[in-house]
Amino acid sequence: MARKAPEPAHPPAVLDRRPLASNIELPLYVREGVEAYMVANEDTTFRTVVMEGFRALGIEIEDEDLVPERAMRKLRQREVKPGDTPDTRKPTSLKLPRYVRVRAEAYLLQYPEMRFRNLVMAGFRELGIEVKDEDLIAERQNVLAEASPPRRRTA
Repeated sequence: MARKAPEPAHPPAVLDRRPLASNIELPLYVREGVEAYMVANEDTTFRTVVMEGFRALGIEIEDEDLVPERAMRKLRQREVKPGDTPDTRKPTSLKLPRYVRVRAEAYLLQYPEMRFRNLVMAGFRELGIEVKDEDLIAERQNVLAEASPPRRRTA
């Protein structure tokens, strides 16, 4: 499933490393797999694991950004509720350098069937973390696009 990232038109002189926050939902079994990867690979954080996965997919990531700013052994625990299964999705926060997010979005332009969450999980799979095939497929997002537009309220 390895895909090649687009060649950069011309790399900028200075990379924008300001953090850009994203929230994605990951199944509990994927979160557990990422935590196991972090334990097996010292000096990693969730952020660096995501970027290692992007690099494995062919997205250019600068070496210095793969060095964790601080050690974090576990992902922030999300409350597991009765009835949750390994496939239950829980929100996960992620801060990446802006240039990484821009390159990831450029990669996604080549694969319109993917969403950012699917790209993150495809990278995990490239690193050997278990990800089910169905979790790499984007769900239909715009179900309401076929509905008629809402009526304007008149005062």
